[in-house]
Amino acid sequence: MGHDAPGLSGPSEGSSEGWFLETMAEAGRLRRVAIRTVPFRVGRGPGLHLTLPADSVSKQHAEIYASSGGLRLRDLGSKNGTFVNRTLVEDAPIQEGDILHFADFEFRVGRADLAETAEHEDRQTTVVPGSRDLPHGFPGRTRELQDLLSEGRVTMVFQPIIHLPLGTIAAYEALGRGLHPDLPEGPEELFRIAESIGAETELSRLFRRRAVDLARSRRDLPTIFLNTHPKEFARPGLLESLEELRALAPHLDLALEIHESVLTRPAQIAELQSLLSERNIALAYDDFGAGQARLLELADRPPHYLKFDRRMVQDLDRAPSPKRRLLHSLLACASDLRVKSVAEGVETVGESRACAEIGFTHAQGFQVGRPRTIDRI
Repeated sequence: MGHDAPGLSGPSEGSSEGWFLETMAEAGRLRRVAIRTVPFRVGRGPGLHLTLPADSVSKQHAEIYASSGGLRLRDLGSKNGTFVNRTLVEDAPIQEGDILHFADFEFRVGRADLAETAEHEDRQTTVVPGSRDLPHGFPGRTRELQDLLSEGRVTMVFQPIIHLPLGTIAAYEALGRGLHPDLPEGPEELFRIAESIGAETELSRLFRRRAVDLARSRRDLPTIFLNTHPKEFARPGLLESLEELRALAPHLDLALEIHESVLTRPAQIAELQSLLSERNIALAYDDFGAGQARLLELADRPPHYLKFDRRMVQDLDRAPSPKRRLLHSLLACASDLRVKSVAEGVETVGESRACAEIGFTHAQGFQVGRPRTIDRI
């Protein structure tokens, strides 16, 4: 169903000027995608006007449509958000020169003669990041990243984690965002730049420190989940960084998320659990099921929370019975170990309902709660 205003035709083949989205492709080449018809749909799913094949992008992520003489951008209930000039939006006007983010993919809105646009346009509607060594559209921005780190130019948003089936807020996960004008906002791309100079640990700790800085004046908050980077477990200083956070805000209820892959180091996990317990910090295993589900390590060293990867949850309401039985058995194991189970990436009402029915104790995702700034929680 279209959203054109009465009497207004959107961009089309016959217009003298054309709107387009522009991003950086391989080897610094500009890639333009013409907005030839509206509504113009963006997402991970096939058959859209612009397909971004990445897990961070929702199947139906956002759409551009015509209204009141211009264009507007509407989020379609995406998992990781739609942004205009670094501001999270649900529905907002856009104009030439605006910077759009669909999750971690960045585009500039442009307008030009269609003949000019065609010189740069990539006729394929699938945009794939070029090099994975540096972030898509931001090659060589290491000096800017160093400035971001030294100046602390980051902020945090907080995504609710709810109890199932009650729907009450049980916790918030702190999610980092960059504030440097010449760098992407999304953490995935920032970490790719950080990797090129070995600064992943420093960036991860900066995000955690900023989260606690923002939350420490509050005494009404539930548990705050803080993320780690896998590289932190191979380098010194993790414990010291956590001691600093605990001293900064002794009253906050904190949980530390570690990636499932770290479970291959049982001796280190055992030591970490002991140290966290001494500091009254809960432990959460993140992205469980994304790789090898480390069931033996899970039984040997159960965390407080087990966060199931979104691929285990996606389309759960339509999943075949073998998948549901497998997931139910994993949740039963978690329950026996007194581990709280969190379904990540819940995007639809059907998925939320299925998660509650199958035995998840908690859920997280855009369907149950979008990321919020600290003043909105």
